[in-house]
Amino acid sequence: MNTVFKPLALTFFLTTSIIAQADIGTNLTLTSDYRYRGISQSNEEVAIQGGIDWFNDTGFYASIWASNVDFFAPSNPYDDDASVEFDVWAGYAGNITDQFSYDATLYYYSYPGDNIDQNFTELSLGLNYADFRLGYSYADDYLNLGLNNQYLEANYSTELTVGINLSLHLGKSFGEVYNNTATIGLDEYMDYSISLSKTFNDLDFSLTYMDTDIAKTFAVDSDHLANQDAVVFSINRTF
Repeated sequence: MNTVFKPLALTFFLTTSIIAQADIGTNLTLTSDYRYRGISQSNEEVAIQGGIDWFNDTGFYASIWASNVDFFAPSNPYDDDASVEFDVWAGYAGNITDQFSYDATLYYYSYPGDNIDQNFTELSLGLNYADFRLGYSYADDYLNLGLNNQYLEANYSTELTVGINLSLHLGKSFGEVYNNTATIGLDEYMDYSISLSKTFNDLDFSLTYMDTDIAKTFAVDSDHLANQDAVVFSINRTF
């Protein structure tokens, strides 16, 4: 089993003076398919996800989060035996003006119980203006392969009508890890999605259509690591 890295931000949980000013919340999600940047992480099966969030009014925040995953069939020679993803992250958010804000987050992705060391760290930076968000993420040792993976994204969210929200997303995955397609079986690609969401009786419901422009050579239509068009339904509850 891999040892979960504990970044500096986790010491926030141990600092009594900060805890006194902080809020802690939990979240639980049931989703029809766990998709990460357009690619299924759960064999197009239901995923149960949950986390604990910590934040305070100084702008600092930290979280732990977990989900079931299923990347390969047991008969696949690349099967890594991963069944759980466990993530830890921490960051800081602040305002530039009344309209502009920013955030910086350090993520650590781990897969307890897998048979290879594929844990990695990623830094994510965000700039927000009204309903728009631009984000850039950089992992210098993606999946412990010694190659970087970069991600650029643009997002827009708005309320269509009372209680119903629309979210649009466009992302681009690129970097050294895609220079040799044999490394991860992918070339650089884009993913995009459109989502409708509504809150009812303290439950957040969302319906998302998503797709990628992954070339036919690397297209996976269904099951493990599916990367073509999909409709995903999720229910989330925060406490």
